[in-house]
Amino acid sequence: MRHLTLLLLLFISNSAAQSQKKIDSMYQVVKEGENDTIVANTYYELAWSLKLKDLPVAKSHMDSAMLLYEHLKLPRKIALGNFQYSVLHRISGDYNLAIERLTKYQNYVEKVKDTGNLTYAFYEKGVIYSQKGDLQTSLEEFYKANALAEATNNLEMAGTTLNSIGIVYNDLEKYEEAIEAFKKVLVIYGELGIKTEHLGDVYNGLASSYKYQKKYKEAEIYFNRALDNYKELNSNFGVAIANFHKGLIYNEQKQFKKALTFFSIAYDLQKSNGFDSELVKTISSFSEAHFELKNYEKSELLLNEGLHLDIENKISAKDLYFELYRTNEKKSNFQKALRFHEQYVIYKDSVYNEENIKSINLLQKQFETEKKNKEIIEQKLELNEQEAEIQKQNTQIIYITGIALFLLVAGLLIWLVYRQKQRRKNQEILTLKREFQIKTLESLIEGEEKERFRIAKELHDGVNGDLSAIKYKLSSLLEVNNKVIKEAITMIDDSCEQVRAISHNLVPPSLEDFSLVEAVETYCDNMNRIHPLELSFLHIGDEISLSKKAEINIFRIIQELVTNALKHAKASEISVQISYQNKTIQVTVEDDGVGFIKQEVEGKGIGLNNIESRIQYLEASVDFVSNTQGTSYTFEINY
Repeated sequence: MRHLTLLLLLFISNSAAQSQKKIDSMYQVVKEGENDTIVANTYYELAWSLKLKDLPVAKSHMDSAMLLYEHLKLPRKIALGNFQYSVLHRISGDYNLAIERLTKYQNYVEKVKDTGNLTYAFYEKGVIYSQKGDLQTSLEEFYKANALAEATNNLEMAGTTLNSIGIVYNDLEKYEEAIEAFKKVLVIYGELGIKTEHLGDVYNGLASSYKYQKKYKEAEIYFNRALDNYKELNSNFGVAIANFHKGLIYNEQKQFKKALTFFSIAYDLQKSNGFDSELVKTISSFSEAHFELKNYEKSELLLNEGLHLDIENKISAKDLYFELYRTNEKKSNFQKALRFHEQYVIYKDSVYNEENIKSINLLQKQFETEKKNKEIIEQKLELNEQEAEIQKQNTQIIYITGIALFLLVAGLLIWLVYRQKQRRKNQEILTLKREFQIKTLESLIEGEEKERFRIAKELHDGVNGDLSAIKYKLSSLLEVNNKVIKEAITMIDDSCEQVRAISHNLVPPSLEDFSLVEAVETYCDNMNRIHPLELSFLHIGDEISLSKKAEINIFRIIQELVTNALKHAKASEISVQISYQNKTIQVTVEDDGVGFIKQEVEGKGIGLNNIESRIQYLEASVDFVSNTQGTSYTFEINY
């Protein structure tokens, strides 16, 4: 958060440079304006211009703008007003209110699918969470903003979001990730030819990444590049910041004389331009360099000047009071040193939010007795013992938790193995049942076919032969009673034809010698000759090659369906269709009969049960439709 705050200050310093003349002209528009929309927009601009100069007045102007927007029913302006409110709440430190307002704005731009402004919503959320101290959430929001910026080809915004990502990585002490992000920004800015202060900000962030790793040579290179950029753009704020950071590099390397040069430049620029927030930081580090060089009077003079500034940043206040404490202690001003140390501890507690911090005042030790020192040592020893006991208890808890987790995982694994074995056994039982059912159906079907063959043979060899003999004898009597005998012979011929048809239906000879398609086609031709209806057959697709058992079962199903249509449906047209493609056989039998309700005839007809048994044997899927317009029965077998 330390560096993101710096970025915001650099950004805000430009926005804050609104001329008083422009602000006065806006007040004149508000005073004389007759158009409510123009007045509302002017209030909005006033709020934006005054947010860093007078926050309460800025909020008041924003309230006036929002009232007018709501009165005029301008949803887009209301959404922008919520965005403005989020910025004002962020500046005042009301982060929850800021997020609440920003979420309203975000909901609006998502609703109208305004991807460009959604990018800025994610970015502002990242800034708020960063200032709130929730760096991980801040990083997530910045990455969302970066993804949208790249998707919409907004390269400048993509660079800004990557710069903020680098700053957050610095705060998280993930310096390599920060450096990678900053260098990506430099590539983008190089492609765009950007020469704004933002380029200097990137160099500053990159230099800071190296400084925190104590890679001072690399850090100084990038601080110098930032300084060149700020000088080129006449940015006093940026020049001061870059010099301040160069001074910090030399302070950390204990080259305090070199540090004084850069702190002096930063100090003069910040003091002359009224950059008080940054001036406090510079004074603390400037006085530190003087202190280390034993210039205690100069150090104290600078620090006393810092006390009279409006110190908004708690970290700056903490550093300032620490240097005041050190300087006064060195000058033997113990009462002052004690007072400044107390202030330092207060700010330190506030910044780091640590509970039970014990303030140990080094100055008081000079006036305490040896007994008091002993008590303090004993307290420390007791505290160490307590910490050791707590650590021991924590270790025991960890061991117990580990054992419990191990037992839980082991129990879970045993249960899973048992369930897997149980499932496997159940599957085996189902498979055995299925195999038994198939074998039973196969036996029944084979028995039925054998019985059909026997009956067909008896009809052909027995009844048909007897009828032929009767026909012969009657033929010899034609001369005696010509008319009656002719009628009898005709009846016998019809009976022979029917017996032959029944015999062929029971055991179709074409199935023994030909394919399923040929057998079905022959069957349909025979039925056409015997019955007064139109029975059509159609074969589509590849040539069918199946086992004789499968062919017999498919033939029997077709035969049963055609017979049902003839007997019960009162059909005038029957269509049989066989298609074979991609190893899938589809058979359809349709008629234009009266139809039937399946539930009413189930269990009553042997034919339907016969069809169901064969369908199960073939493991086929069925599609059945029957109504007053006719019946359609389709079954499909995948081989």
